[in-house]
Parts: sequence; structure tokens; C-alpha cells
Amino acid sequence: MIETATEIDLYGVTRKAECEHIEVTYDTAGNLLALKWLYQTDDDGLYQMAKRRGGIWDRAAGGWTFSDATVAQSLFNAIVKRHPRWPIIGDARKPFKSLAGFRFSRFVLTDGLVACLVPLPVPFGFAGFSGAPQIFKVTAGGRKKQEAALFIGGAAEIDAAIASMVERGATCNATLAEQWSFGGGSKLHVKVAGWAVQITCDLSNPLHYLAAPEQKYRCEGEYPFTTKIAIPWTGVIHTTTKRWPDLKRELQAIRLEWEGDNPEAELGVPVTFDWSRVPGWEAPAPNGYLLHAYQKTGAQFCASRGMRALIGDEMGVGKTAQAIAAAEAVHAPRILVVCPASARYVWEREIQGWGRRGDIQHITSQLDKVDMTARWHIVTYDLIAARSETWRLNDELEETAFVEAFPSLKRHIVKSPKGGYPRKITLDKPLDTVPAFADPKRVAAWNKTMQRLRGELLEQFLCAGQLLAILDEAHRVNNKTAKRTKAIQRIAASEAQLLMLTGTPLRNNEHEAAVLLGLLDAEASTALSKERGYTIQDIKDYLNHFMLRRTKAEVLPELPPKTRQRIDISNLDPALMADYSAALDMARDMYNHALKNGRSEAVARQSYFAGIQKARAALGRAKVRGGEVVDLVVEVVENKGCCVVFCSHREASDDLMALLEKENLRVAVVDGRMPQKTRAATVSKFNDGLLDVFIGGIKATGEAIDLTRADTAIFVELEWTPGVLIQAEDRIHRQGQRSNCHIMQLVARMSEEEGYNLDERLVDLNGSKMATIGNVLDEDTNNIIGENITKQIIDELLFARRKDAEAPPSELTIPRVSDVGALEPVQVQEPSPMAPVKRGRGRPKIYIDKAPPTATERSKQSVKGLAAAGGKRVMLRLSPEAHDALKVIMVLTGSTQETATINQTLVGWKTELMRVSTE
Repeated sequence: MIETATEIDLYGVTRKAECEHIEVTYDTAGNLLALKWLYQTDDDGLYQMAKRRGGIWDRAAGGWTFSDATVAQSLFNAIVKRHPRWPIIGDARKPFKSLAGFRFSRFVLTDGLVACLVPLPVPFGFAGFSGAPQIFKVTAGGRKKQEAALFIGGAAEIDAAIASMVERGATCNATLAEQWSFGGGSKLHVKVAGWAVQITCDLSNPLHYLAAPEQKYRCEGEYPFTTKIAIPWTGVIHTTTKRWPDLKRELQAIRLEWEGDNPEAELGVPVTFDWSRVPGWEAPAPNGYLLHAYQKTGAQFCASRGMRALIGDEMGVGKTAQAIAAAEAVHAPRILVVCPASARYVWEREIQGWGRRGDIQHITSQLDKVDMTARWHIVTYDLIAARSETWRLNDELEETAFVEAFPSLKRHIVKSPKGGYPRKITLDKPLDTVPAFADPKRVAAWNKTMQRLRGELLEQFLCAGQLLAILDEAHRVNNKTAKRTKAIQRIAASEAQLLMLTGTPLRNNEHEAAVLLGLLDAEASTALSKERGYTIQDIKDYLNHFMLRRTKAEVLPELPPKTRQRIDISNLDPALMADYSAALDMARDMYNHALKNGRSEAVARQSYFAGIQKARAALGRAKVRGGEVVDLVVEVVENKGCCVVFCSHREASDDLMALLEKENLRVAVVDGRMPQKTRAATVSKFNDGLLDVFIGGIKATGEAIDLTRADTAIFVELEWTPGVLIQAEDRIHRQGQRSNCHIMQLVARMSEEEGYNLDERLVDLNGSKMATIGNVLDEDTNNIIGENITKQIIDELLFARRKDAEAPPSELTIPRVSDVGALEPVQVQEPSPMAPVKRGRGRPKIYIDKAPPTATERSKQSVKGLAAAGGKRVMLRLSPEAHDALKVIMVLTGSTQETATINQTLVGWKTELMRVSTE
């Protein structure tokens, strides 16, 4: 094997220091006058021998001198007898040769190349090379270790050096070469592991040493007493498929042959790409748009890498559409989308807009069953991996049952700070035994907890057959020790195809990229290590083989100057949502109260609007406090370096600032509370890079400021007037902006049972109004200042409420068509006391020991409750005429719910028909 020299002097090979010797001085008569030896000789006894004979050190005389020449001769004879191999310097009768007794070998490698094998340590004075031969320290295996230096160079320079050494007494023969038994004709062995290439040399073939990399060194000891030590070479060369062509030419130049894998083979096996199956390729997709040329290139790139690729385009370029297009082009039968919570419904809309077919299933709980009839499955990162669970022991009986089942866990139970119960214990892995809890509900809750700890959701996907997994914001799995990363590694280790989307593939260091590469290529994370000699550039090259990355600047001509995106926020703070509902109810009460007191319609509406404003403030805070807004802002900062956020209410701004500061971001809020001078200084700090996030009031910062450092703006809340929103957007979309702008509008996602979604109506009405005005005037909607939509919202909320207020609480008037076609009022009876009463709105139920029911489960429960009360769920298809009739009925009755109106109308008709039939 190749070893490190311990003393570097001659081309990294150990050289022996000035050799031991005896130097003598004679007079003209041939009498010995003085003698000396190597300073600091290994034989310290020589000094005592000289002193016992009366020796005196005299530098001018030539060393140790004595009273009689015979005494000096006796010491000389004693030293020669003691060290017969020491050369004698100064004796004309026996000329001194510095390399006397030194033997080495010479042999031919190839035409023009000669090797010289020299035993170690190389003696002092061993030199004479006129060129720059390659020198290696080699060690022969076996029971007895042998070391030598191998000099390889041109025949002329090596032979000239050999002649010089022979002249100084060295002997050149084949003895040493025969002892080493150097072979020849063997080949290099090449092994390919993904992007990494390993070349193993045969160290019994001297020619293979010519392929050795440049010698590297390390320093040992503390400065200034450091020693330069050569780093050992094991005979293995680590390179990459990208550098292989250059290395291949070098090996061919020195006539080395190799065997094994082919580094020029494709890493990924391309899959069939059928562009005719891709919506938006030639004809508009369901959303009405066509794919950009660069997006088509991205979809084709994924297929060329065997659908194991990374789309690393900059944020806002459109990675989602490319992934969906690739999935459609290769006809993926089942697609699993793993994304942040804030992107769940973005993916739903994008699939509906760019996809071709297949139902979409939202996985909202780790206990959900995979719907095998669905094609698309959307799951968040926090659900894909099993997490630690906290189990509560509600009383002493439960704790006793738990300890009896798991005695070793007793010491891990955490008592309540106030004493008593409940007590908690954190469980990191599933337990096979079920504690003997008395309450069956607790047993059921325990079983569900174990299901989550077992990661049964992940197991379902692993057993679901052919699968394409798409990881949105894939940098979230760059921590190799995280549970979510290990879960994705299990998917990647299966035969599943894998597409990763991230705008920041290499955020902090090369180790993160190695983790991502390990998902695409199982051997990458271990093959590309510093220990094997790979650099950060090698890892980047490897990453770029699997990754396609385009910045906005590259594709800017194809992008619109401003892109708006709606993002649904489903995690809403329950307490603040209760405040939202209460505020809407209060607004209605204030409106009715104003009318009853004789106030005008205008005054009543003003009272109503004040309540709506309180509801908007609560809804904005509910979005912020839910956590998804913070995650999204952090994501933008990590991708883009900064972010502008707009809010309507200062309470939402303050909450967001506090939460972002906990994420160690530099944040400032600019709204009506801040003086103009301070406001300008804060804007300058943001543009100078001293702030990460600028939170502005929509109206307070909608004019006269420049925030073009950012190209992404997030609207946590919206305003009543589209023009106000456009003015705020233009803080980043103005002269000096070199990139297209990405505008995100965050919309609360609420179910029908949760009531009127003020947020959704704001974004829909703002968008439609700007689009309508722009189409009519044939102008860019960015230049349109639309009218205020307050009246339209209030009209919807107050639709026919005056009719409700005039009708007695115990009855509801609905129309009836008489025999002659006139409209007559028909009274509907009050609901039966036995009928189920709808639960009033308030704080949503919190599920502790079990996951909240999914939308599907809630629907099934509703149907069961309806059937238990004697009702039935049917599907109605109303003709256009029937639908118009229903609208008239709703206007006249003051109803706002279609289903309730149909039910009430049917009951009214039944009552009327029963009355007519008995007359």
C-alpha cells in the first residue's frame, strides 16, 4: 500500500539525514593528527572513549587531538571495529564515496517511461534528477514490512540520475525489483455508484502509480513547530461522471486500461413522455391557460431522469404546473403530493386547473384510510411521519392500569404542577399491550394513538402499488435525522417515482444537498463524502444532474409582470373564529335594533358595517394565530431573502410580528401609528437589507413608498376597494423592480356549517370586479381602480332579513301558487319538539384523545342523524325554470339557504294539500 513519509524532504519521500562517518586528518608524514565524527551521533560512547585517552577538541586542528599519534590511531581503530560500515573521509588511500554500499533497481514501464526503485530511507546526497519525476513511497505487504521509494519519469532523466549515483558508489541491479515482484498488465477497476465513480489501482503494477492524484499534506504539531506530513493514498481514485471524460483521456495517454462499469451510461432511465396527454400543452388547460415553454422543458426533464428529479426553479416560476404536467405525460396511475399545510388547497386548485383526470383525496388525519379510487392524494408533512404522542392519565385507576401494563414506563410519567390529575407521558413508539382501562372509549382512544405511532398511513401508501411521490418545498426533508425525512426515505427506497420541488435546494451546506440526493439516488449520501475526497462542487454537479433550476431573470420574458395566487388557510385559531361568528351575529342584532328604533336604512347599515369590521379583525387574527401564515412568510424569506406582508388591522400585524420574531426574523410594522419620519427610516432599513420582513398597513403604506427590494407580497387580509389593493401591490411592482412580482392572497377556508365566509367573498368580488372592468375597457386590470364592494357584501349578508324581522318568530311565510296563479301566503308549522336542534355556533370542539373527524366522516354522521330522525338525503337536479322559481321563493321568504327553503316549501305544500284534501 502507499504510505505517508514521516520526514518530508525529497519529493515527499523520507530522506536519511547526513550519514554517520569518521573524518580523519593526517600530517605530511602520514601520522594521524585529529579525527571527528557526526555531531550528535547515535553512539554517545565515543565522547567518553576520546576523553579517557586524553583527547582535546580543537576545531582548527580538525577535531579531537591527542598527545601522541599512536593514541589517536588506537581510538580510530576502536571506532572502525565498532562501526565497520561507517565511511572514512579524508583518507587519500581509501577515497570516500557517499553512496557506497547503496543498492537500487531500474526497470522499464512503457516506451519512454522508466522506474527507479530505491530502498528507504533514501541516503543523504541521493539526488541528481534533472527533471521532475513522480515519486511515491510504497510498502510491500507480508510478514516483514518493506518500504521503498518509486521514482517514475522519462528514460533520459532517470538514467542520468542513475549514472550520477553509480559514480558516487551506488549499485544498480535487479535484486530489489525481484524482491518486490512488481507485476504488469493488470487493469484499473472502475465502479459507478450513481454520479460517483471509484477507480481502484493495482499497486503491484508500477504503471498504475501514474494515475495517482496530486499529493496532499497535513500539518502536525503546534505552530511554529509543525511538521508537514503527506496524506496517505490507498490506491483508490474518487471522481464523478462529469469529470470522467477528462480523466479518461489522461489514462489513455499513459496507456492504462480499465474494466468494470461504464461511467458514461445514463443515470436515470427515461420514461415515455406523451405530450398529447398534457392539458395546456397545445390547447388551453381546464383553467384556460397554456404552459410556458420553460414549463414544458421542466416536465420533459423529469421524464428524461426517469421521474426521479428535482425542479429547483426560483419561487414564483411555476414548479407545481410542471410537476402536474410531468405526471400526466407519463400517465402516472397514483400520485402522492406531500406539501406544507399552507399549500394543501393550492395543490387542489392547481390539479383541477392543470390536471387531466382523477379524484383528489385530502388526507387530514393519520387515521385516514387511503381512498384507492382516488388518483391524487394530498398529505401534509406533519402527517406523513409518525410523531411522538402525549397520553393523558385522567385518574388514579387509569394510571394503575397503565403501570401494570408497562412497569418500566412508570418513571416517565409526568405529574401535574398543581398535583392530582391528569398526568402525562410521552410515547415515542407503539406498544403492543392495551392497558385495562375501564372506559371503552379510552381503550378506543388508546388504539387510535397506537395506529398513529405505527405510521399506518405511510404503510398504506407503501402498499398502494405504482406510485409517483411529489415533494413540495422538498428542502423540508434535508435533515437526515428528522422523522419526516426518514418517512420519505422509505418511500424513495421503494420503487416509487419521486419528484422534488424546492426553490432552495442548497440552503446552508453540502450535507443538506447530499440528503436530497440520497432520496433520488440511494448511494449518493454515502458515496459523496469528504472522506472520499469529494468537494462541494462535486456535490453541486451531482445535484445539477438531477435538478433543473431556472431563475425569474432567465424566464422573465415569458412571465407576466404580476402574478396573483390565492392560498387557502385552513388552520384557524378556534377562539378567534368564535369571536368572528359572534361579531357577525352582533352586527345583525345592531342592524335590527337600529331599524326597530326608527333609524334609517343608512344608519342601520353603518351599525352593521361596524360589526363586520370587528368580524374581519377577528378573522385576520385567526389566520395569523393558526400558524400557516408564519410558515408561509418564513418560506418566502428562506427562498427570496425578504418578504412584504400587508394587513388591514393592527392587531393582526402585531400578532404576526411577535410570531415572526420568535422565528429569529428581523421584522418591522409600519401603519398609521408610526410617524412619517420614522416610517421613511424603516422603509430604508428594509431596502438596505437590515430587515427580513416588512409588515405594512394596506392603506398606510399603499402610497409613496418603494419596496422593490422584494418581489413577493403576501396579503394576510384584503380591503373593500380593489384599487387600494392594487396600490399596495405596486409598492413592489414599480420602476426599479427587475423581476416579475408574486402576489399571494390568503383566504380563510371555512365549511358551510361554519357560516358566511367573508374572506372568500372579498377575494372573489375583488378579483371579478377588476377582471370585468379590465375586459370591458380592454386594459390591463392592474391599471383599474375598481369601486368599493362594501355594499355588495352587506347586501348579501342582509339579504331579505327585513322580511325575517317582520315575520313572527314562530312562523315563516312561503309562497303558494293557487289555482288561478296568484301568490298566496301559506303558514309553515314550527319544527316538532322531537326534531334535532342545530347546535349553535361557538368555540369548535377540541379533540384531545382522538383526531377530529374528516369532512367525509362529518358527512356520514350528518346522514345518519338525518336518517335517525326520519329524513332522507336525495340529490336534486333543478331545471333552469325550477332554479329561477327557487330564487323567487327565497326572495319572498327571506331565506338564504337553498336546502332549507326546499325543505320548508315541501312541508308547506304538504300542509296545504292535506287541508285541501279534507275539505
